[in-house]
Amino acid sequence: MSPAGGPAELVLLNPGPANTSERVRRALDRGDMCHREPEFSRLLESIRAGLVETLVSPHSHEAVVITGSGTAAVEMAVLSSVRPGRAVLVLENGAYGERIGRMCAAQGLKTYQVVEEWARPIDPARVTDALAAHPDIDAVAGVMHETTSGLVNPMEEIGAIVAATDAVLVVDAISATGHETPELARIQADLVCGTANKGLHGLPGAAFVLIGRSKGLSRVERTPVRSGYLDLAGHLRAQRGGEVLYTPAVQVYQAFDEAIREFRELGGYRARVADYRARAALLRSGFARLGLEILVAPPHRSNSVTTVRLPAGVAYRALHDELKERGFVVYAGQGRLSGDYFRVCNMGELALPTLSRFVSELEEVLTLW
Repeated sequence: MSPAGGPAELVLLNPGPANTSERVRRALDRGDMCHREPEFSRLLESIRAGLVETLVSPHSHEAVVITGSGTAAVEMAVLSSVRPGRAVLVLENGAYGERIGRMCAAQGLKTYQVVEEWARPIDPARVTDALAAHPDIDAVAGVMHETTSGLVNPMEEIGAIVAATDAVLVVDAISATGHETPELARIQADLVCGTANKGLHGLPGAAFVLIGRSKGLSRVERTPVRSGYLDLAGHLRAQRGGEVLYTPAVQVYQAFDEAIREFRELGGYRARVADYRARAALLRSGFARLGLEILVAPPHRSNSVTTVRLPAGVAYRALHDELKERGFVVYAGQGRLSGDYFRVCNMGELALPTLSRFVSELEEVLTLW
């Protein structure tokens, strides 16, 4: 049994941290390393190069890696992309879009919003209208995969709109990296934020920003520093020289490097998308058979998160606890969805037979009510 009293090997069906492979976990045991030595510089450069080669292109973007959650990467990108006296257009159709708005408010940044219902995608036409109405918009910030609902926003279309203006596009791709469509290289994003511990199957504690070499780099270099730790330009200068500004989570970086290598060796982006689609299809077929309603309409569903309405008379906590006793961790609905929905995520090191077993266990658990 685990220290918390649950099964020793839990299958995590929450949206990160996700189950990891034995190979990635073994990377934590490579030994201690000083972050001011050449061996760490080589590790850092391996991660930075691996990210751009795998997710975008060395010709289009440059990577900065930091110790922190994905939220730290998003806040760093937003703070580093808005010049004084200018504004941010925040795209909100879930809790993570709203979080970007709170980041801006905390820093006193002027904002405008495009707000949609949580189960509906952002309308690109409304982004066009907002940019035309507010010429002081310096950055457009939104979430590619809104984990709140399991919805993928039309970031390729939005990117094309923003690219035709002087504004930069900041994309929270934390729950979209490596497994959602379209691939990040097709989105004309100037700053793309991601993390090690979701679709890349690394461990929590490392995050990154991919900075576009045209508008992105220029904007970051011209924006005043608003944070001591979340100084994107400062991190970039240091990492170009093989250094880091502050002490990193060295062992987590070692595991991240191994996760990127594993991702590439297993077929990279196309293979992972196909794998995640197969997983999601299996789960959703099972939910349909059980008569469970999915929140997001099919055209906008992600490959990795499914938000499911709780059956009448079933409380989330009771459902969660019964499933955890059987070795599966599901996730609560978020914010205004918390009373009526729960989430099942197929991220991380998972096999189709494991997900089939989950559906069977869920079916049995639902007979308890």
